[in-house]
This record gives sequence, structure tokens and C-alpha cells, in this order.
Amino acid sequence: MIHLYAHTDYRSDLDALRRMGALLKALRAEGVEAELLVNDYRAQLAGRELGLPPATTIETIHDIDAVAGYGDTVVIDSEEDPSPSLGRFRERFGAIYFVGESPEGCGSIPPFAEDGALVEERYEAARGVDKTPRTVLVYGDSDYDRTLLEHAPQLGELGMELYWGTYFFVKYEEELAAAFGTIHESDAYGELIETSQTVLTPMEQTALEAAAAGARTVWLDRSDARARPFAKYARSRGIETVTWGDWDTLEELLRSDGSVASVSSNAREWVRQILENNSQ
Repeated sequence: MIHLYAHTDYRSDLDALRRMGALLKALRAEGVEAELLVNDYRAQLAGRELGLPPATTIETIHDIDAVAGYGDTVVIDSEEDPSPSLGRFRERFGAIYFVGESPEGCGSIPPFAEDGALVEERYEAARGVDKTPRTVLVYGDSDYDRTLLEHAPQLGELGMELYWGTYFFVKYEEELAAAFGTIHESDAYGELIETSQTVLTPMEQTALEAAAAGARTVWLDRSDARARPFAKYARSRGIETVTWGDWDTLEELLRSDGSVASVSSNAREWVRQILENNSQ
């Protein structure tokens, strides 16, 4: 059995869920069933909206072995510290993979690489879909610090529409609606990525998915040191970049003719490698 663990919580985005969803669908395409593990009920609902099967909820990364059995394969996408449980996991599981950097003795699956990224194949298939002439901001799935609310007036003046994140506070929907006018509910995420002409986002995974779908993709760089590898990768794939808060530059960019970025899905290749390793 293969278990895919995506760490989720109300202060974070759902990048891990979307990457694990890409692997799960690639496994199904190979005729292999897998179990999706998340940390909260809203992530379960978001998974269903992405066409994923019902997920199992666990409290933290250290509870994976409460679900996964001896000899099973586990893929982990989480920033939690796994070290307290790694010894136990190594004794119990047949194989352990981490998305991104991995501890010694575990496999590593990069979220993006020269041969592609962990995105669902549905987005790559949408490159030929006619795009709706709209610019949509996918700020994220959470705005716990209300950063979006702070910048909403300036962003709204640029004529963009807004994706309503899964963990957004309901209480300030009216304030955001006043700034953006059109707000798309969270269950429209996949369709928005597939059909929007221009996608703005500070989320790495969303930028990759939008680029795969053939949208003009603008990544809003929050100057997080952890995102430096992605910034370099984005430039190499034609994803345009603007520093978060530099709205004059963004306005100028949106007035210019943009280019379509190029990203492909390598989820199927990683699945085949995992299955090949399991058969040895």
C-alpha cells in the first residue's frame, strides 16, 4: 500500500495537498490505489474539489504509522520535523520518500526539476483550452496575517479578480469584495487555473500549475529565502516575476504583452520510479 501525506493547517497554503494529488492521480492512471493523509477537515474538502478521493485525517507527521502498515510505502510532503519518528518509520515502512530535501536513507522527490514539476496532468492537457480574458489573483489558501487585506485596495485598482482561499476569514469577505469585485470560490480552483488567461500568485505550486496550463503566469516574489531556488527555476521556464508590494511594476507588466511559460508534469515519471523500486 502507498500512503501520501500532505501536511495541512489553517495558516498555510495547500501546495502539499496539490502535489500529493498529482501523485495520487498518476498512481491511479497506472492502476495503483493509494491513501491520502491530511491534517484537517477543510483540506479534505479541498481535496474533493480537486477530484481526489476522501482523505484520512491524522494529527501530525508522527501519526503516519497509526495508519500505514509494515512494508508500506510512504511519501511525505511536510515542513514538520520528522526526526523523532524517523527511526520507527525506517523499521516499519518498506520505503520512505520526502518531497524536497530528505533525511538520510530516504528517497527525495523534487517539487520541480529540469524534466518537469509535480503538477496534475490535467493542467498540461489544458494548454489547448481557450482562455477566458481575465486576470485572476490566487493569493493563497490562507491569509492568517491579513496581508492580502492590507494590499487589496492597490491590487483591486489593477482590475484583477480574486480566488477565495480555503482558509480565508469569512468576516472580511465584504472588504475584499469591495476591492476586487469578482471573487471565485475555492471549489473553482482547478477551472480557474485551466481557463484563465493570466494568473498572478505568490504560491509556487499554483505558478507551476498555471504555467503548465498555458496561462500567462506572474509569480509575486515575497522575498522568502526558501523560495530562491524557485525564483531561478521560474525565470528559466518563462514565468514572469514581480516583487510582492511593487504594484507600479506589476501594473506596467500587465499593460505589456506577456509570454506563455512552459512547464510539464513529471508526476507519472516519479510514480513509475516508485513502483519500479517497490518491485525490486
